[in-house]
Amino acid sequence: MFDPRALRPIAVKFPATGIFVLESHHTRGFRMEPTRADYLKLIQPFAGAGWLVRAGWRVPLRPGDVVLVPAGERHHLEDDGARPLSLYALCVAAHALTSAPGTTFEAYRHFPAPPWGGEFRGLIRHLLHEQTLARPGAQLMMLGLAWQALGHVARAAGGHQPARTERADLPARARVTAYAEELARTFYHRQSVDDAATALGLSRRHFTQLFREITGESWLVTLQRHRLVHARRLLRETGRSATSIGYECGFEDSTTFYRTFKAAEGISPLAWRNAPGR
Repeated sequence: MFDPRALRPIAVKFPATGIFVLESHHTRGFRMEPTRADYLKLIQPFAGAGWLVRAGWRVPLRPGDVVLVPAGERHHLEDDGARPLSLYALCVAAHALTSAPGTTFEAYRHFPAPPWGGEFRGLIRHLLHEQTLARPGAQLMMLGLAWQALGHVARAAGGHQPARTERADLPARARVTAYAEELARTFYHRQSVDDAATALGLSRRHFTQLFREITGESWLVTLQRHRLVHARRLLRETGRSATSIGYECGFEDSTTFYRTFKAAEGISPLAWRNAPGR
């Protein structure tokens, strides 16, 4: 569910699996009345600023934060008037949590810009993608993605850092080959060429050289190609706004998305969508 100019909270409508995800861009004048939901919410702002108000406290919300609001917690959101919030929210019904042994999500938690926030945001974008296209198997995919998101929160709440997958025992070329294949599935994550090189235990120069030898193109060209393929699909198959599509594809702002898309296609995303034969 997506609302390009939200004045009030989006209504949550659960499918049988109990997983629902939304993207909301608040406009000036947005208002949310104090409420108690009967489901868990994970909120991640990605633009603007504001507060989550609970139990008499106004907790600042900034892009990259992750907040767990347990079922039954009375709360509401307030925006900074000059910079209304844009946020993702993953909503999980109680019955979707019954098979999580030894894990409870009954306490409010606020994680200011956690190190796993980028991966969490990628999971939410993937959830939005599956929910929007509703292809066969989408509900199973959404359950798996939601559990991954909840796993990050449970691990962080328990004071444990995410385990790092070590690939140092593989030759450098094999590591970069595996990474290049994985990039086709993780292009919407916030990432940089330096992050990729560091994760693979390589210098930037060595990584970029191997990446070009293996793929025939630079890291940035490959990343943008994957993002634009996905953007074209969403423009064809959904009615979502270009801004929303750009964010889902991994572009950090609409200007970058428009500029990159126009450089590739010669026209803007909306003009491309409306062109005959699309």
